[in-house]
Amino acid sequence: MNFILGGLMILALVALWYFFGLFVGRLRLSRRLAQNRSYRLGAAGSDEDGHSFVDDYRAGLSSSNFDISINIDDGDTRPGLDSEEVRAIMEAQGVSFDKARLIRQQRLMEHNGIDPATGLSLDPKAVTFSR
Repeated sequence: MNFILGGLMILALVALWYFFGLFVGRLRLSRRLAQNRSYRLGAAGSDEDGHSFVDDYRAGLSSSNFDISINIDDGDTRPGLDSEEVRAIMEAQGVSFDKARLIRQQRLMEHNGIDPATGLSLDPKAVTFSR
């Protein structure tokens, strides 16, 4: 019985630690976004069109699989995502951010002569070896 009680206590502590981490992470991100509320076009971290990670995050271009809040928290000064095509796919097909990224990547692979399903070249002259 003590073994089960100890296991449940450990599980409860891990769950509390996880949810506390989520809360603190979101709190840090919301503070960072509040600091950038007066973000101006042409500032550091944006390209010539004023595009930044903060803009992408506000537009919903982030997910648990592709979390750009880390870039924002770290003060990343690079331009934001190449997101115009992803946004267009999301709007046209009504899909999530992750699905739109996948569709865009598959289109790029096909355009470059790569089978999106296998990752192999579509060039008939290509030679591949398998076991």
